[in-house]
Amino acid sequence: IDHSFKFNKSNPNSLLFTHQFNHEYKFFNFEQTIANDRFGDSYSSSINNKTRYNHFYNKIGVGFTTKKYGDVSFFIEDDVYNYFYKSLVFDTVGNTLVPNAINDRITSLGGNYTYYANNLKANLLLSNSITDQSVSNIEATLNYKLNEDYEFQFKYQKLNSLPNLNYTLYQSNYVDYNWFNNFKNEKRNQFQFTILSKWLNLEGQYSILDDYLYFDNITNDIEKLTVKPFQNNNTITYAAVKASKDIKFWKFGLDNTLLYQNVENSDKTLNVPQLVTRNSLYFSEHVFKKAMFIQTGIVFNYFTEYYANDYNPLLGEFYVQSERKIGGFPMIDFFINAKVRQARIFLKAEHFNSAMTGYNFYSAPNYPYRDFIVRFGIVWNFFQ
Repeated sequence: IDHSFKFNKSNPNSLLFTHQFNHEYKFFNFEQTIANDRFGDSYSSSINNKTRYNHFYNKIGVGFTTKKYGDVSFFIEDDVYNYFYKSLVFDTVGNTLVPNAINDRITSLGGNYTYYANNLKANLLLSNSITDQSVSNIEATLNYKLNEDYEFQFKYQKLNSLPNLNYTLYQSNYVDYNWFNNFKNEKRNQFQFTILSKWLNLEGQYSILDDYLYFDNITNDIEKLTVKPFQNNNTITYAAVKASKDIKFWKFGLDNTLLYQNVENSDKTLNVPQLVTRNSLYFSEHVFKKAMFIQTGIVFNYFTEYYANDYNPLLGEFYVQSERKIGGFPMIDFFINAKVRQARIFLKAEHFNSAMTGYNFYSAPNYPYRDFIVRFGIVWNFFQ
């Protein structure tokens, strides 16, 4: 539920009440009829792990909109969650080693201010918990449109957030996959800038990460998985620059996106490809006396080799590994789209170059990426 009430809709200066409510229940279930030695010793011959999560969220706010001074609002947020299992884990003498649940209530106070002036828009968001948890968020954005050809955007965020619950508590029929931890909050300072122009779109990001949480395989063997959560006590810095531009000439277009990334972390707990590129060459035209619009072309995707995180299906999480690199292979797609009145027809031949470049492509170190596949379909809007 997300709704608001404004006292006087015709008056630009007016009092505003807002309310948001969300409730969700979800679970993660992992089952095996026979336990797999790859995950180590188990308490039983079959595996049935089920993690449950309940969440209630309420946000009530009051604000005042003005034509001259901008908009200001204040709010209170209430988060109630219950993350639980229907079992306990005991040690050899009968003491509780791993509890069955984490439940908590986080109440935060915050405010938001938005200012408009000609081609300038500025926004400031502040939020801080008033309960025992140290949770806070500071977010500032600035958007300035110089003219139709140039626009500048800046964003800063300082975030102090609780650890993901999977890092704190986990239970399993596998002996090594039971833990209860007390990690520190993760901290993030992030700067972003964007330049939009008729010549080039340029985006940059610089992030400073403290107390970063991650999963790692302590056996250092990609064939044996004993994955556990850890916290990096060193500072990690992440920098990225992305350039993009859609160049059009006559009926042809060339859409290019190039991303450069660099991470400084001595423990190698955060790994990304240094270079990612996506390029589309396409042709667009109205045919059959403009009764049909058609667009066809090819898409080229590529990223450099790196130690990508591998996937652990038992946890439903990715973990750090340094045994196998993936990447360094191109993926080329062919597509054709057509529109006739309310109907759209599409055909896409994905990764049609797979047989030419060799079958050595992965989406994760132990998970092959799909090879050549054709997708097609039709979308028909009966009412327009």
